Amino acid sequence: MPFLFEEYIEEARKKQRSEAFIESTVQYAKKLDDNGLPVIFSRAHFASLVGMPSREIFTILHYRVTQYVQFSIKKKNGGLRHIMTPEKKLLYLQKWINKNILQQVSVLDCCTAFVPGTSLATNAYTHRNAHRILKVDLTRFFDTINEKRVFGLFKYLGYHPNVAYDLAQLTTAFPSYQYWKSQSLKDLRQTVEKITFYDAFLPQGAPTSPQLANLIAKPLDSRLLMLSEKFGCRYSRYADDLVFSTNKPEGKLPPLHLVKRIIESEGFLVNEDKTAYLKKGMKQYVTGLTVTHGFHVSKKQRQEIYKHLYYARKYGPFEHLKRWTTDNWGDERKTPYGFKDWLLGKISFINSIDRKNGIRMLDEFNKIHWGFECEDG
Repeated sequence: MPFLFEEYIEEARKKQRSEAFIESTVQYAKKLDDNGLPVIFSRAHFASLVGMPSREIFTILHYRVTQYVQFSIKKKNGGLRHIMTPEKKLLYLQKWINKNILQQVSVLDCCTAFVPGTSLATNAYTHRNAHRILKVDLTRFFDTINEKRVFGLFKYLGYHPNVAYDLAQLTTAFPSYQYWKSQSLKDLRQTVEKITFYDAFLPQGAPTSPQLANLIAKPLDSRLLMLSEKFGCRYSRYADDLVFSTNKPEGKLPPLHLVKRIIESEGFLVNEDKTAYLKKGMKQYVTGLTVTHGFHVSKKQRQEIYKHLYYARKYGPFEHLKRWTTDNWGDERKTPYGFKDWLLGKISFINSIDRKNGIRMLDEFNKIHWGFECEDG
């Protein structure tokens, strides 16, 4: 949405604004417009751009604690993932911010998550046929990106502090009290000074969080990319998964202590438990895909999908879900509708990498009698 400078200047003079005021606001607008970003002068101006009364935005900001539905789901490998989904009006604002501001700012090519045209496969392909791999995981990636850091990003993009403050508040959230009571987060607060008790941070479930995380991690990517080039190796980041690799037998990887120092200096934390060195001959996985010989979906993942397809056909999806009651599943996949979407999503992903197995799985999937139409009738 290009800014109409001539119309703005003409209107400002009609309102008898001083030339100094006009010059300063035009300079402010030009910086944003030159970077392809929407010009926002104030909360009222933002309200007019998004088509929402200013008082409604004030209410959302004033009662921001109530603007999210919060719940936890069990992770497949144990632990809980805390989800905060925005209410309808806030969701609309976040989608607008994401589309018109955040998606207009580029990330580095080594960033392969939440970027159009990239995927888990893109990330894994970077490290195919590696002789050595260093995998580093970031602890509580979204949690370490608090409101202050988000405010700093919007300010860096050129927005007035008042506008940047509103945008930061609209895209961060306060978690529930139970969330902060977890022991892991107590340890986290002691380690990272940037996180304070009851601080607002990026919510998992908001459409703005992935790109905000990518943009705030951009300096980290830049430094680690330079480090990898110095050692002649490859680097990529998929969300909180960082991977270095070399495909040369004599190739070297950056020392972990140096990588860790850079990560912590950029305000993030290394998850020591998930750090791993993988040599050629070992099973090498990058973001869930095998990269030992080329890259492909692991045998274990394929077997899991074939198992679901077999039992869903044998017993029917309803009965299969009754029998399938593992402790680490407590989300929407336990409903037949959710299970169908989840299974099709998994098959589509496998099909994008392994056409032979993907086509076979789709054929088996289409033979399942889901029975939804009968129930609805």
